[in-house]
Amino acid sequence: MIDGFRGGTGAAPRVFRDHVGIPIEAAVAAVDAKLRSQGIRNEVSIIASGGIRESTDVVKIIALGADAVYIGTAALVALGCRVCGNCYRGLCPWGIATQRQDLVDRLDPATGGEQVANLIHGWTLELMDLMGAAGINSIESLRGNRDRLRSYMIDQALMDVLDVKSVGA
Repeated sequence: MIDGFRGGTGAAPRVFRDHVGIPIEAAVAAVDAKLRSQGIRNEVSIIASGGIRESTDVVKIIALGADAVYIGTAALVALGCRVCGNCYRGLCPWGIATQRQDLVDRLDPATGGEQVANLIHGWTLELMDLMGAAGINSIESLRGNRDRLRSYMIDQALMDVLDVKSVGA
């Protein structure tokens, strides 16, 4: 499991969430490249988390080498979280990150479950559209397939880590 910069929950201190770590894209690409160079890429699964906010992030991370992604914050938002950053207080007014029964009672698990299912379904449809546009017919074919990625407004050093070409190249 690789947890990159911009991940975390309201339980994480802001200084850690916003300033510790490296972007998940660079972390996944570097680990994928190292495993490939050692000839053990297919023996290790890479699960990426941190900063996965929409379906396009999933496509990028898998194309950079991840086998799977963890979508904690996106799923919490679908459940009803407003990302107030106070999970650590145990007083979540939406009933998600708390043990107080009066607050927990505010959460409707059936509605929340339906909303999370809708998120996953919507992202699945978007993933299929994005892969189809790139001429890729399976998620397995997308993994590590950097040929379809192009960078925009990033420096050469990061492009080298990601092993992607610039837009127009």
